[in-house]
Amino acid sequence: MFSDIIRRVISQKESISLELQLVDELLNDIIGRHYESVTTGKKLRATLFFQFFNKFSSKQSEFAIKKGGPPPKPPQSDLLLGDTEHRSGVYLGVHEHSSTGSTKEETDCGGLGGGSNIWTAALIEAIHFASIVHDDIIDDSSRRRGNLSFHKSFGRKFGILFGDYIFTNASKRFLDLYKDNRLIQRIFLRECSSTILGAIREQELSIASDISECLRITSLKTSPFFKLSCFLGAYLASGNFKEAIKCATFGTCFGVLYQIQNDLDCYRFEDYFESEDYTQNNITLPIVILCQYLDFNVFSNSSSHQENYNRTKELIFSKKFEAILQNITKKYYEIVASNLP
Repeated sequence: MFSDIIRRVISQKESISLELQLVDELLNDIIGRHYESVTTGKKLRATLFFQFFNKFSSKQSEFAIKKGGPPPKPPQSDLLLGDTEHRSGVYLGVHEHSSTGSTKEETDCGGLGGGSNIWTAALIEAIHFASIVHDDIIDDSSRRRGNLSFHKSFGRKFGILFGDYIFTNASKRFLDLYKDNRLIQRIFLRECSSTILGAIREQELSIASDISECLRITSLKTSPFFKLSCFLGAYLASGNFKEAIKCATFGTCFGVLYQIQNDLDCYRFEDYFESEDYTQNNITLPIVILCQYLDFNVFSNSSSHQENYNRTKELIFSKKFEAILQNITKKYYEIVASNLP
């Protein structure tokens, strides 16, 4: 279901191959030689950023042609931020917005150079890198993208400290890049907080957790940097805050569906010991659905591990489970499918 949409996003990478190559080069500068162990990543956040940027840049060009002149620039004003509470996966409370930042910041960040769009995408990917280093330590995951996870390669203590360093260093560079735009700074910091809060709340999940709570926690943990990438791609290209909010909503829904797809993929292996979600008793949405809708508790079954895993896999990829999941995620899927960049 959702894997088709992911493939559609990835299939458009050829048109932004140069941008993604430059992002890779900056990530090597930011993270260093350790980045070589994770270069097989999809860089979906950077991909979505450039796709939305290009989409709205094209719209701006069309506007200029039709009107016989350049499109209107966003107002140059101080930010007047009202209520910044995060509700329903969108940004709220902004009464005015500023332009996209200073000219200097478009060509320089941290002394390394590079266009502001490349830096924006690279820094978001770097922070995501730090978050998965920590995530793998929390889950004690042995593999990441087919390779040994970072802490298995370099050690747990080093992984914690290096993840902290990359997170704080990349965050500082991002805030410096947009030092003249408090709107973007505030949104960025809120999304960083959201993903950490989501990781904390995830530890509270149980098979008795409400489905809506599972989805909310997923949107907190996995969606923030998808949402940020989509929002910034649209906003930096157009200065249109309302349109950028719609793209942020797309990013939220994309992140939720992406995580669910990952959770499902953890049960595609033949042998139970290959599925770390299974061996570590991780509570994910598919497991909660099995318990609450199909009356199957993965963790209280008396069968052998392999038999229990086989039964779990059989149910997860059954027509009945698929129908339940489609009903639960229908609104997310519709938003993503109808708003692809």
